[in-house]
Amino acid sequence: MEDAFFKQVFSHPRMIELLIRSEVPEWADEIDHSSLRRMAADFVDDDLRQRYADRVWRGRSLDAGTEFLLLLEFQGGPDPEMHLRTAEYIILARREVHRRVKAVARGDRRLAMWCLVLYHGDRPWNVPTRLDSTFPDATPTTYRLVSRRPPDAPPPTTVDLPRMMVGLVRIPTAQRMRSELAVLQQLVRDCRDEEFDRLLTGAVKAMLRSKGMTSDLLKEANTMEAVATTFRRSLEEIRLEGIERGREEGRLSLLREFTARKFGSATAEELVRAIGDAGDPTRVARAAEALLDCDTAADFVNRVR
Repeated sequence: MEDAFFKQVFSHPRMIELLIRSEVPEWADEIDHSSLRRMAADFVDDDLRQRYADRVWRGRSLDAGTEFLLLLEFQGGPDPEMHLRTAEYIILARREVHRRVKAVARGDRRLAMWCLVLYHGDRPWNVPTRLDSTFPDATPTTYRLVSRRPPDAPPPTTVDLPRMMVGLVRIPTAQRMRSELAVLQQLVRDCRDEEFDRLLTGAVKAMLRSKGMTSDLLKEANTMEAVATTFRRSLEEIRLEGIERGREEGRLSLLREFTARKFGSATAEELVRAIGDAGDPTRVARAAEALLDCDTAADFVNRVR
């Protein structure tokens, strides 16, 4: 009975304007009250479950630069989880607005939101109204970003290992990877934890394979120190093998073979078409550098061209 009554009363934009002027005065002179419209109050969460707010109203600022969303909940008794429910409604409503209003999704229009609980019960409202009251040792309304270390950062220590691992997957060239692995193996050694060393070694070897930066020797490496040493030697062997075999078989033939190993035979044929059968030495040398530097066949072909 009460819910039906309140839903009817708060279904008129004039009542919502009065509610805003009374309870959200910071919006009162900014919002275009004639733009107030009811939104559907049912939302679908990530598990495809329905969630229902009692009333949702949407409006726009006088300068059309802000979208306002006002969620209403009608409550007859204190609910210890009301602050969690309203937080969930706000998140789901924000997703819905981003889906429907392209200007908000693009960031061309701001989104301001409030949830009001209209309490008509007799008992005192003695339950939390803020998330941080339930999470005294956490910050549920924010998060901390952990990204790769900037190039101008001071020399890393063991506490920088998490950030180094985050950045490792985006190292673009074999030469830079060699330098990073040299630093990484020293930090892992400083941890003095063999199990930790083995775990990181396996992860790094798998990442190197995914980039095509691998060799038969690397398969046998079982510590980070061995990975770093073997990786460095592998690069040197590729360079020396290229010099020696290039004298015997021709640089272009060797480059074609290495390209097929890393990116497949189709890319190797594209290399030959781009350079030409004669294989200009300067272009072959540049293509060899590109083969070490590039992570994808598309990037490699573009560099060669």
